[in-house]
Amino acid sequence: MRLSSLLVAPLLCSFVHVEETASPQVGAIAPALGNVPWVQLDEAASGGREPEIAALRGKVVVVASYGYYCDSCQRVGIPLVNALRDANREELRVIGLTVGIGDDTPDKIREEAKKLGITHSVAQCGADGDTTSYVNLGENLNLTYAFVITRTGGVLWKGDPSREREACLDAVRRALNAVPAEPLPESLAPELAPAVKAYVEGQFLAVEPAIEAVLKKLGSKATPQTERARSDAKTLSDLVAETRRKLMEDLERSAGDQKPEQYQRASDLVRRAFPKGECAERADQLEMFMCIQQPHGPECKRWATWLALEAARPPTFPLIKDKESSKYAKELAKHLKVPDALGGERIRAWLSAFDGASERKW
Repeated sequence: MRLSSLLVAPLLCSFVHVEETASPQVGAIAPALGNVPWVQLDEAASGGREPEIAALRGKVVVVASYGYYCDSCQRVGIPLVNALRDANREELRVIGLTVGIGDDTPDKIREEAKKLGITHSVAQCGADGDTTSYVNLGENLNLTYAFVITRTGGVLWKGDPSREREACLDAVRRALNAVPAEPLPESLAPELAPAVKAYVEGQFLAVEPAIEAVLKKLGSKATPQTERARSDAKTLSDLVAETRRKLMEDLERSAGDQKPEQYQRASDLVRRAFPKGECAERADQLEMFMCIQQPHGPECKRWATWLALEAARPPTFPLIKDKESSKYAKELAKHLKVPDALGGERIRAWLSAFDGASERKW
């Protein structure tokens, strides 16, 4: 539903007014949801607790706005986030934000949510950013809108999934497969925005140069603002250092234990997080060590093949049948034909579920 369409019907929801804020930006730390009144809570995922962005560190979060009366929400937005929720129950949380219309009541919104298969938490909010910064039709231009938030707590993508479905799914896939990193605090000094963006996107080698640029610009200025920026710069630098330490510790341990599965997972993460420098060089050394430890070399390659295939899973698979998921199902079936193929049990479960999946009509 476009802004012009929404204006035709009066929005008569009554809320405590807070200062209007800009929509969360890609590459920034995701802000709190705000003072939103909840009309439905997710019993299965959170035990009926009100969701908080900061408390969901470690999970991928999709914050999606919708209206039960909105055409693009019904056709695309809602089916998409429902599929993402159900296909990734252990790793992903969906939070719904809905704009009331006319004389809507919480009971009415819950009734309509049930019809649409919405079982995740839902809050009712205003349309203009006065209740939560995640819903601002003047900026977002459509009620069908979503934010993809990483496990570290940063905004990786935002947009209209009814118009940018593939971009939305790609962002969710990247967030699900991102290198595990230390969670971000609830806020950092605005001067560190470029460094935070690099961290959110998993470009860890770019974080320190961005921090150094900020510190150089600050020079010797001594104000509360500059002192906060320096303190927060150290905080962010420490997060990168701790992420590096944990990744390398896992790599060394898995190689020392000569466990191909753990080693291959750890090696992949280190190479993606730190593709150059000492970490990458150490990964090269350990790879050579594993390769000469027969049969660990071939076993590592088998694990690399399976892990790459696993990471390529469309984020709505196996619940939705479309061109991409059908192609992926064929790749899984092909992989199963390889003697002693890894991941066989999981693949068979996926393919069995996919056989009963519905064709995508949105």
